[in-house]
Amino acid sequence: MKQDYNIDDTFLARWLNNELTEEELSDFKKSEDYVLFKKIADKSTLFSVPEFNEEKSFQKIQQKLKNQKTKVRKLATNWVYGAAAAILILYGLSYFINNGTDVTCNTGEHLAYVLPDGSEVKLNGSSSLHFNKKQWEKGNRTLDLEGEGYFKVKKGSKFSVNTDQGTVTVLGTQFNVQTIDNYLAVECYEGKVSVKNTKHESILTHGKGVKFLENKKENYQIENSEPNWLANNYQYDAVPLSIVFKDLQNVYKVKIENKGVDLSQLYTGKLVKNNLEKALKVICKPMMIKYTIHKDVITISE
Repeated sequence: MKQDYNIDDTFLARWLNNELTEEELSDFKKSEDYVLFKKIADKSTLFSVPEFNEEKSFQKIQQKLKNQKTKVRKLATNWVYGAAAAILILYGLSYFINNGTDVTCNTGEHLAYVLPDGSEVKLNGSSSLHFNKKQWEKGNRTLDLEGEGYFKVKKGSKFSVNTDQGTVTVLGTQFNVQTIDNYLAVECYEGKVSVKNTKHESILTHGKGVKFLENKKENYQIENSEPNWLANNYQYDAVPLSIVFKDLQNVYKVKIENKGVDLSQLYTGKLVKNNLEKALKVICKPMMIKYTIHKDVITISE
């Protein structure tokens, strides 16, 4: 397995502690190992363990490893995955319990949250963010976002929002970030925003937006003073169906079951409010999608 980033003895610990440089983090996210380590880190937050002496326990593991015959291999091997799990349990688990903060917005809801520096974020349904409170107290304003969030950032040190599709960086501004699958859209409502992914970098000012779909970049203008979704108004201009159906789930509090529809198809139109049947017709008819409604479950098919 190809290794696309440099690793040292403290790499995983620094990653867990949000202490990697932007270049290190970018290279790590492009590697094949990142997905596995991210899953281990996410799952570790669900564990509970008795108190133990981390230093002594880690020393014992190191001693056992020294006594074993080992082969020299590339990073992505079973040994590395085992070492990653050990580090996450010995170091990362207590780190997440003591310092990690997760904020989740359920399907069909909006959630307002005040970050440690006084900055505000509003999460759309089925969205979540994670940050390290200890690092924020040191002035390292970095968080991870899944889904969609609208940020009002207090002026201060650099403020970064990491997503699987790219990183948004500001000093003090108002902006919206939406990410799902291979899609990332960022809109700037005040101030200036830097958006960077593996292939492109954009600087947005007031009234500007940019979206990336499978690394294809498109700039556009915005006319509203804040995102439409805050008022449950949804307008689409060539966005993946995955976004449209996710919004439909949030607005109508239903579950979508997909039976073979290509959700990467692009849709332009709107989401009708207060009438589920009409909303489905408006979306599905031009896209030649069939649908059935059974209680709160919508099944879509070709």
